[in-house]
Amino acid sequence: MGTALAPGLSRKLKKVLETRTDTPDLLASLNTLSSFYADNNPHGRRNLRSTIEKRSLSINHEFLLASNAAQQALDRVEEEVNALADCCDKIAKALNSCNATTGDIISTTERLKQELEITTQRQEIVSCFLRDYQLSNEEINALREEDLNENFFKALSHVQEIHANCKVLLRTHHQVISCGNITWNSPEGPSQRAGLELMDMMAVYQEGAYERLCR
Repeated sequence: MGTALAPGLSRKLKKVLETRTDTPDLLASLNTLSSFYADNNPHGRRNLRSTIEKRSLSINHEFLLASNAAQQALDRVEEEVNALADCCDKIAKALNSCNATTGDIISTTERLKQELEITTQRQEIVSCFLRDYQLSNEEINALREEDLNENFFKALSHVQEIHANCKVLLRTHHQVISCGNITWNSPEGPSQRAGLELMDMMAVYQEGAYERLCR
């Protein structure tokens, strides 16, 4: 008569045996892992967690550098919006006190209003892109904390959302981009490399999250 397994070990074994190995998410995770985990040996397996974490930190660092440029662009757009708003206020006051040609002033005001609307839309687009294509610090922390709470699953859901958004971004060849309720043409949109790097980083986050779920 065989020796019965310990309850804890039995549950883990059952979970492993019931795990589907043909799911798209698992296949994508394994494909991503194979891109940087080349040597399948005892030493490599012992250091797999460390390898994944180093890869995650590297991608995170690269994304932070890319996000920094976007944040600087957003700051410049905000400065332009404030400057244009001040200019519109000055023109509105000048309308009441000067004898300049009314037609010219109205034309200038309309032009500035249009520029203000365009600049404001750019600001919304940049803000929307940052929201829909990157994780907040709180979400990153939630994915790494020991407790699997509601914040962890919300962060994981956002990771999957960003991963899906990147697929759409690559599929449309960056010509038409949708972000929330905003849709715009973007011939100078993010490069294919940036989209792929975002997908890789989200895949690493998913892999780490799934690993924690399987413990």
